[in-house]
Amino acid sequence: MSGELTSFVPLLAQLPETRQDAQWHAEGSVAAHSALVVRWAHELADGADLRGEARAALILAAALHDVGKALTTRDVPDEGGVVRVRSPQHARRGRDALSFRLLDSGLPPSLIRTVLALVAAHHSLHRALDGTLERGVPALARRAPLPLLTLLARADAHGRVVRGADARVGEDTADLLELAARELGVWDAPEPLADFRAQVRSLLPGADDDLLALALGRGVADWEAGVIHTPHEAAQRVQAAARQGFPRLTVLCGPSGSGKSTLAAQLSGARVISLDALRAQLGRGAQDQRVNGQVLQAAREALREGLRRREHVVWDATSLRRDQRAQVLGLGHDYGALTRLWVAWTSPGVAAQRNAARARVVPGAVLANQLRMLEFPDLGEAHEVTLHAPGGDVWTLDSPFPLS
Repeated sequence: MSGELTSFVPLLAQLPETRQDAQWHAEGSVAAHSALVVRWAHELADGADLRGEARAALILAAALHDVGKALTTRDVPDEGGVVRVRSPQHARRGRDALSFRLLDSGLPPSLIRTVLALVAAHHSLHRALDGTLERGVPALARRAPLPLLTLLARADAHGRVVRGADARVGEDTADLLELAARELGVWDAPEPLADFRAQVRSLLPGADDDLLALALGRGVADWEAGVIHTPHEAAQRVQAAARQGFPRLTVLCGPSGSGKSTLAAQLSGARVISLDALRAQLGRGAQDQRVNGQVLQAAREALREGLRRREHVVWDATSLRRDQRAQVLGLGHDYGALTRLWVAWTSPGVAAQRNAARARVVPGAVLANQLRMLEFPDLGEAHEVTLHAPGGDVWTLDSPFPLS
């Protein structure tokens, strides 16, 4: 399988040479570990009678779950001064690296979305159990399908050779998560917070779609953070917005040629702030990076003005990094805006074709660098985070995952 995917995921070619800590992975390299995890994933999928897209997602996630180690592996001294091999943030970095490149494989985007969720969350099971279970477990269930995630965790545990008494830690964590999720009713629930959302809607009769989106976006985030405890509080916290009105902010995200401006054109009546247009206005063209400081200053001033006037503002820029998005979305939150993050989820191959047909061509090296630096959006960066595929399919990051 890895051979078939290597042309789309070049990091796979580095895994045979990517080291792991011998205490936790005496089986050897990341490639050796991944091969064992894939074998166990097949066995566990057979035992669970997994078929179709759910089975494919598990097997693909098993093959790809540790690709981020090729980017993050380093030697780090532990508290006793012993040098250990560590790969911090490898799950997230792997998901980021896969997020657009896998679209070139021709696999269904719905399948890729599930694979990305599993890769990103495969090291997060214990975090859901460390705090308040009633919040942590449903929060994880919104981000990844728990039946597949626990199977991946078990395959991951079986696929490594551990020196010491902690060989069953991964399996035990998966067992505890399954038990907690079943007790909370979110084990295989399509929408883990469906009751919370339904109650918020019932408390806001006559509310339009945007007010409901604001109440639900704020409410779910505040509930997960422990700021509020009931749907009534979520409804109460938007009463001022219901009376006075509120701005809307849509931030676009995607490499050059992914279709961001096409998405912006769908939002009629909005104030569109295009960084390319500002570069052309203030510099010698849309690619003139020398005027970036002036461009950002003008863009932020326009953003503040639109938010103050409670307009719908669209931020049309690549917005590839989380810190870039956080600056813009944070300003929206400060002004009480309904924030949306729209990802132009287009394969690099299609984006390159579009770019080649443009009057002003973005250099190929720039496009490649954009893919390297891209950080795929996380649930919670905005009130709504949606993926927009070229065929017109749209998913929110917490849309139901296929389980059969």
